[in-house]
Amino acid sequence: MRVPILGRDYLALIIGIILFFLEKLLRVVTYALPTFILQFFQEQSQKLFFMRYNEMRTHSAKAMQCAKSFREMVEYWGYTLEEHVVITRDNYVLGIHRIPEGKYSSSIRNKSYSSSQSTTTIKPVVILYHGLMMCSDVWMCNLEQERRLACILADAGYDVWFGNARGNKYSMKHLKFKPDSRRFWEYSMDEFALYDLPDSIDYILELTEAPSLTYIGFSQGTAQAFAALSINPSLNKKVNLFIALAPATSPRGLQNPIVDGFIKASPNIVYLFFGRKAFLTMTMFWQKVLFPPIFTKILDHCMKFLFGWVGNNMTEEQKAVSYYHLYDFTSVKSLVHWFQIIRANKFQMYDELPPYSSTTSMGGHCCLKFPTEQIKTPIAIFYGGRDFTL
Repeated sequence: MRVPILGRDYLALIIGIILFFLEKLLRVVTYALPTFILQFFQEQSQKLFFMRYNEMRTHSAKAMQCAKSFREMVEYWGYTLEEHVVITRDNYVLGIHRIPEGKYSSSIRNKSYSSSQSTTTIKPVVILYHGLMMCSDVWMCNLEQERRLACILADAGYDVWFGNARGNKYSMKHLKFKPDSRRFWEYSMDEFALYDLPDSIDYILELTEAPSLTYIGFSQGTAQAFAALSINPSLNKKVNLFIALAPATSPRGLQNPIVDGFIKASPNIVYLFFGRKAFLTMTMFWQKVLFPPIFTKILDHCMKFLFGWVGNNMTEEQKAVSYYHLYDFTSVKSLVHWFQIIRANKFQMYDELPPYSSTTSMGGHCCLKFPTEQIKTPIAIFYGGRDFTL
C-alpha cells in the first residue's frame, strides 16, 4: 500500500493531529462544566479583556451581533423580508430570502418586457450567493450603509434574493434524510452546481416572471456558479450577468505547512479527523462560550497562522459583528472536494476514487474538469488588492 504523505508532511500531519485532539478534549471538558462556572469565567474574561467593550460598541453593532436570524437583521435596517422554500430535484429543502423593494422607491429602473399579448413591467432581479461555510447573513453584516450591497441594490430598484446552500442553518432539511444522518451530508460542490443553484434560479424566475437575473457570488459562491454555468447550457440564458466577488476556482495551496499537509493527504485521513457529516462544528460551540472580543482575536490569529489571511481593512467593531455571522455548517465532503482541487491544480468535479487506488495508478482514471470555457454568460470579476491569491 502506497503511503499518501511523504517527507516533512508527516511532521505537519502529526502536529495537526495533536492540535485537533487537544481542542476536542478542551471542548469536551468545557461542555461538561456547569453553566454557572462558564458564566463566571466569561465574566472574569470580560474584566480582563476589553472591560469597556459593551460601552464601546454602537447600537447597530450590538443589534447586529445579537441578531438571531436574517429577518432580524433585515428588519433592523428598515427593509421588508420574504422567506421562500425551494425543494431541489434531489429533495433538499432550501430556505431562500427576498427583499422585494427598497426603502425609498420600488419602481426605479424597472424594465418592460413585451410578449405577444401584453407588456408587463418587471423589476430587474438579482440573487446574492454566500461563500464557503456561510449563509445569507453575511450580506447584511456590514455596519456601513454604503458597503451593504444588498441594501444598495434594493434601494436602486432591484428585486433582491439571497441563496442558501444545503446544510447551512436556513437549509438544513431533507424530505427523506435527517441532519443527524450521514446520508444528509453526502454532498460536495457538484450538488451545489447541479441542484442548489439552478433550482433556486428556476424558482425565482418562475415566481417573478423575469426572463433572466443577475447572479452575484462571493468566494465559493463564484465557484459553484462557474461550475453550474459550465455544465448547464440552458442556465446561461437565465443569467444575464455573473458578477464574481473574490473568485475561487483553483487555489494553489495554503500557507501553513500543517494545513498544507492535510491538503496533500488522502481524503480518507480528512474524514478520519472530521467524520462524514458537518465540518468544524467546534467553531459554533466556541462562539457561544467565549466572550465576543476573545472569540474575534482567536479567529484573527487562527486565520493568519493557518492561511496567512489578515483583516487589516476591518475595524474591530466590524469584526465582532461579522465573525458572529460568518461561519455556518457545511459537509466535510465539500471541504474534501476543495482539497482535491488544490491537489490536482484544476477546477474539477469531486473524485469518488481514492487518490492512490489501483485504477488511478494504472492510468485508467481521470476526474472530469468543469468545462468553464463553454460559459456564455457575461462575467465581471472583482477582487481586492490584498485578497488571498487563487
